[in-house]
Parts: sequence; C-alpha cells; structure tokens
Amino acid sequence: MAVRIVDPSFGIPVDEEVTPVARDGEPAGALCLFSNSKPGANELLNGVARRLEAERGMAGIGFDSKPSAASPADAATLDRLARRYRRAIVAIGD
Repeated sequence: MAVRIVDPSFGIPVDEEVTPVARDGEPAGALCLFSNSKPGANELLNGVARRLEAERGMAGIGFDSKPSAASPADAATLDRLARRYRRAIVAIGD
C-alpha cells in the first residue's frame, strides 16, 4: 500500500523565528505525532516525520499512540502531550 503525503503548508514561508515555549518549567517540544493505532497510522506518521525533518529541518519530533484504535485516548495522555508539545498531528489510519 502506498501512502501519499500532501503538504498543506506548501508555499507558506517557514517562520524561523518561532521557538518552543516553556510550560510548567519544562521546555515544550515543537511537534508530536499521535497515532490512533489503526492499521497504517504509524507508517503514515513515520512518513510525515521524515518529510518534516528533510524539508523543514524539524528535529526532536515526538511520537505517541493510543493502546487501541477501539478506545479513546485517556485524559492523562492528552494532558501530558499538551504540556510537552505546542502542536500535534493525528493519524487516523486505514
């Protein structure tokens, strides 16, 4: 199965002045990739990470996932990710 990744920000200049902010005394990462654990979701996010690293120079991209596609993400996981990262990309797979 081939996955095609389309960059929705194509043509928008990269803002080099944006830096991660600190929250709760811990520096926040710029981006987290979050998988809902459906088939193909992890592969999709790995491709997104590779493209962001290669084309946008982003480093230190985080990754997390739900234990099962059949259940929602628990509040503790979402709170932890919100404290640590400024933004997230969520893959729904399939």
